[in-house]
Amino acid sequence: MQTVNYPNFYNHNVSLNPNDFLNLVQCGREVGTPGFAHPRYNNAYIITIIESGKGTLEARGQIYKLTQNDAFITYPNELSILTADSTDPWELRFFSFNGQIAANLIRRTVFKDGTIALPLKNSTLSKDILEATTFMNTHSYNEFQTYKFLFEFISHFDVNKSIVINKTQSREQKYVTEIKKYIQSNYIQPIKITEIADKLNINRSHLYRIFKSETGIGVEDYIINIRMNHAKVLLKDTEFPVATVANLVGYKNYTTFFKRFKQTVGVSPVDFRQNPQL
Repeated sequence: MQTVNYPNFYNHNVSLNPNDFLNLVQCGREVGTPGFAHPRYNNAYIITIIESGKGTLEARGQIYKLTQNDAFITYPNELSILTADSTDPWELRFFSFNGQIAANLIRRTVFKDGTIALPLKNSTLSKDILEATTFMNTHSYNEFQTYKFLFEFISHFDVNKSIVINKTQSREQKYVTEIKKYIQSNYIQPIKITEIADKLNINRSHLYRIFKSETGIGVEDYIINIRMNHAKVLLKDTEFPVATVANLVGYKNYTTFFKRFKQTVGVSPVDFRQNPQL
């Protein structure tokens, strides 16, 4: 995994005089570098919309493939990984906030039930974020002005507004969603495809077929990708021995983990830890 400095990075840090009650931390724009990933881990809620392009979000054990006009939230003190598409990298608009009533505000939005990502109808939020950022970069302002901007941003996600595009999942898509959830919740343990098929009451061959059709990759490859993504985070952000990392991502045999990691990532686990930018 690589952490990068985005070209044309444009934002404004407004937390010069933070308070415990409510605080607009930051707002602005991020332009993704093709194929690069970066982790998010901080003490604020961050709501992001995709202005253009596409990418993936890994959060709370799930991977979301996102595109233009999708919105997503990342939570304080939780690791999320954002990866811009290699051929059509996303451009993001975002705002972040924290404080004692921040969680209560989220409960009044479309994210209230633990929703992480969703598609939106036309919204002026992208324009509002850039206008607010420009204003705060070029004018003097006070705390009440930042409250005004924050509440304007959040109002776009008011649970009582009809801003979400309803997308009805097909039966196959629902199966794939359940398969992903199972893998993401159990990747630490040995995973048998037959057990997943039995849980969903479908034929094993049918499971393989619909998963490949909906995702473009096989089930085993998906399992490997999930495990390798978690392994990279552990290697980069912890000091666990490599053998421990192998166990934490579902490999009881270190040699198997070593071969899988090098085959998938292109370098050995030790080399990756020493230089995550390889």
